[in-house]
Amino acid sequence: MTATGVLATLVSPEGRRDDVLAAIQALQAASDDEPGTTLFEIHEHRDEPGTFSVFERYADDEAVTAHRFSPAMEAFREALTDLGIRPTLVFLTPVNR
Repeated sequence: MTATGVLATLVSPEGRRDDVLAAIQALQAASDDEPGTTLFEIHEHRDEPGTFSVFERYADDEAVTAHRFSPAMEAFREALTDLGIRPTLVFLTPVNR
């Protein structure tokens, strides 16, 4: 079983920073209750207010799949569609030291 990381970056449309953050925070709250989700941290770029990077870590690919098809993720996708944005996603594999 190998952990999987995800780095998601979202850029808020002009004047919609708070709406984007609220959508991410709703997903974060739901993710806290998902088995296999071990990290979900939201960061705002210092030099680019309204640009958010979310660091996510899952126990394995099955946990990623469960998250991607969860009701909370469906609601998040709908919110992003309403905002007219798509996140940039990077999937990561941990490197053992």
